Amino acid sequence: MPKHPDPHAPSDSDLILNTLREQGFPPLESADIPELRLLVGRLRQAQGPPEPVARVVGTFVPGPAGMLPVRVYQPEPRPGPRPLLVFFHGGGWAAGDVDLVDRPLRRLANATGAVVASAGYRLAPETQFPGQQQDAYAALCALAARAAELGADPGHVIVGGESAGANLAAAACRAAVDEGGPRPALQILICPPLAPARDTPYASYHEKAVGHLNTRAAMERFWELYVPDPHAARNPLAAPLLAEDFSGLPPALVLTAEHDPLRDEAEEYARRLERDGVPAVVSRIPGALHIFFLLPHLAGFGTALRDIEHAVRTHGPTAPRGREGAPS
Repeated sequence: MPKHPDPHAPSDSDLILNTLREQGFPPLESADIPELRLLVGRLRQAQGPPEPVARVVGTFVPGPAGMLPVRVYQPEPRPGPRPLLVFFHGGGWAAGDVDLVDRPLRRLANATGAVVASAGYRLAPETQFPGQQQDAYAALCALAARAAELGADPGHVIVGGESAGANLAAAACRAAVDEGGPRPALQILICPPLAPARDTPYASYHEKAVGHLNTRAAMERFWELYVPDPHAARNPLAAPLLAEDFSGLPPALVLTAEHDPLRDEAEEYARRLERDGVPAVVSRIPGALHIFFLLPHLAGFGTALRDIEHAVRTHGPTAPRGREGAPS
């Protein structure tokens, strides 16, 4: 007889929240910067063992203020050329590193067959906008130029990210359009913050303001750490949702979590893309928290992985631009 789930059993999200409460995990909005970085680092302990990939390569690419670390995941070869997926980690622009997404990206490389390049960037408050955005665009340009060296198709570049890294991925796509840089075939945005949190009009910021790990207060704090100047915070390179025109941007897969303050603004970004003729798909992960992509053993991650695999297959190489732009 098939087994049916117990409707009274706690969900994955309930289990995570209960575990964090038992561990005394403090609210993200109240942690100082060293504690915040330790707390984000602790998430790695819940990710399980690393899935083997054919090869992992550490390298660096030049950024506007120094070299940026990159970890490259090469899956077992498959017939035909492989896409290059440039990925940026999350952490509120103030925490996280390439280690934070090591286990999720191993699984992503194996599932999609893409060469995945995980790029680091400078963190707030030591660095603020536009520093992180410039680092992300520099990494995209440099890695696209090295695609063949890394075992990937130079004409099939994808950019993606999780949380703050998804904001940087979207901003890198806009910078590429504005500056004539590499043409991503696809942008993969996982729980992206795309507009300032303070005075936001989106309902999920009120419905999910507290009680689901990522809170409205935490997002207000992260935005202030990243872009303390309210005028600069309205720049589309800081807040991609506030652009007037979305035409010319790459097609998008936008993955959102049901229990996330950022859910509605991320889904609105997909609607703005479609309004301006850019294909966009939204996948809302039911029952998920903001951090679902960092927990590969949960059902939400598996759902997201299938969606990403399909999107990567669907969006093939793009025609080259006149020049591979470099950051100015």
